[in-house]
Amino acid sequence: DYEEKYAPDPLGEEMRDNARVFKVYLDEANNFDDDMLRGFRETIDSLLIFAALFSGVITSFLIATITSLQPDYSQITAILLVEQVQLLRAAGNSTTISTISKSSVDLQNVSVDMNDLWVNGLFLASLSLALVTAFLSVLVKQWLQAYTSISAGNAQQRAIIRQFRYAGIIKWKVPEIVGVLPLILHTSLALFLIGLSLYISEL
Repeated sequence: DYEEKYAPDPLGEEMRDNARVFKVYLDEANNFDDDMLRGFRETIDSLLIFAALFSGVITSFLIATITSLQPDYSQITAILLVEQVQLLRAAGNSTTISTISKSSVDLQNVSVDMNDLWVNGLFLASLSLALVTAFLSVLVKQWLQAYTSISAGNAQQRAIIRQFRYAGIIKWKVPEIVGVLPLILHTSLALFLIGLSLYISEL
């Protein structure tokens, strides 16, 4: 009860620097902020842990699949060696070289399987969203740290500073950002699962 906690202000001094109204406001604001920030921090901490582990998983799959977007140089080398052996045999047997079929290797126009493009595209998109989630989570944690920093001054000044900070959080839509971050991570997980199903279908 604020009437028991704080003595009444003298008549005519109800709005002085350390008036009871500002002290009561700060107490109520602290209770409100504790509940709000506790929920934000728990959400952000969970997202950061999951995003970090999930990014590591996606990266390991990308390392395994990204090579499919490049030419298979070992196979190209084997094809060219076979052609070279055939040419040497033709030269030794006095066979016309034109009878040797030309290899289909064309390093200027190497085609990539469409399924490999989809798999790597989905994995890269998933990794990008996971990193965006982690980046925004770190930004939100910095905002919350600045919001809860101790401000000096009398009760009136601290009440004004707190209200200014709260208005900034609302203006920059921090609660909405915290609410959207799990959706971004869920989208990242969905893209990864789609890419994983395509990857497994090739095995």
